[in-house]
Amino acid sequence: MSLKHGSSTDTNIEMDFATLAERLGGRVVVDSSRKLTGLASLSEAGPNDLSFYSDIRYRAALNTTKAGGLITKEPIEELAVPQIVHPDPFLAFVGLVDLFFPEDTVAPGVHPLAHVDSSARVGSDVTIFPFACVSENARIGAGSVLYQGVFLGRSATIGEACTLWPNVVIRERVSLGARVIVHPGAVIGADGFGFARREARFIKVRHVGSVTIEDDVEIGANATIDRGTLGDTVVGHGVKIDNLVHIAHNVQIGEGTAMAAQSGVSGSTVIGKRVLMGGQVGMVDHLKIGDDAVLTAQSGIIGNVPASAMVSGYPARPHTEVMRSTAELRGLSKLRKRVRALEEQIRALTLEAENKGVKNDSRR
Repeated sequence: MSLKHGSSTDTNIEMDFATLAERLGGRVVVDSSRKLTGLASLSEAGPNDLSFYSDIRYRAALNTTKAGGLITKEPIEELAVPQIVHPDPFLAFVGLVDLFFPEDTVAPGVHPLAHVDSSARVGSDVTIFPFACVSENARIGAGSVLYQGVFLGRSATIGEACTLWPNVVIRERVSLGARVIVHPGAVIGADGFGFARREARFIKVRHVGSVTIEDDVEIGANATIDRGTLGDTVVGHGVKIDNLVHIAHNVQIGEGTAMAAQSGVSGSTVIGKRVLMGGQVGMVDHLKIGDDAVLTAQSGIIGNVPASAMVSGYPARPHTEVMRSTAELRGLSKLRKRVRALEEQIRALTLEAENKGVKNDSRR
């Protein structure tokens, strides 16, 4: 087995504007005969690089870019840079990444320094790198790649075309679907945090369930997904999990959900489909999060969230309510000054009234 590195430099990719536009299904509005050899951001692009512009927040970078060409949503007449107009510039740009930066390709095979138990079933065109360990009765689907130091536990199942990056741990009886990507250091199937406390002593609860990961899931570096106590923890089709995310035992995550870094989900919580979670979201156990809900960064979720709701803060409340409260807090210092000024006026009026009362009494 061998590893072949790919990059735009290695392959000497050169593309002219018309060919790129045709490939993207875009329209050339400012043409160029220059050959483009790479992709880069607006601020880093050079004369031979293609970049894109799709967000007004990057207008300053657009005005100073040295890119040899741009993908834009609308023609920018005041800009002399050659342009390809496309309805979704970012998506078009992403579609060219594989062209300019080909992925590394690996020749199938099992390295002599890998351990594969004789009872394991390994599909065709599988690649297993040195120091990977495949335990008894494990199954690996066709075209999957296990990099250095991967551990695949007893009776674990890996679907077709999966990629397990170095030092991934897949514990016993865990099941991964097809085209799953697991980044370095992730652990799937560790015991959940389950203990019975008796007389100030913790008694471990064995977790005899497992984890089911469905097709097209991506799991970030050092993420952890715990096995179920009795049943399975389930991660649905197409879910995207960022680095350093923790998912506890018996959690159910619906398809198309995305979870940003450092979020944590407590046991037996059910998350619906297409939910979006910002970074550092935390949830208590046994919650229900409805389909299409949005949980903004650092939200503390202590109650159920309805479908399509957007919540913020701790404890999490409707996002618009939190924004109103934040705006009111910003005006608090001005309000305090006004209250103090009114208090001074009241004191002055009270003192004036008291003085008038004393004068009237003296006249009597």
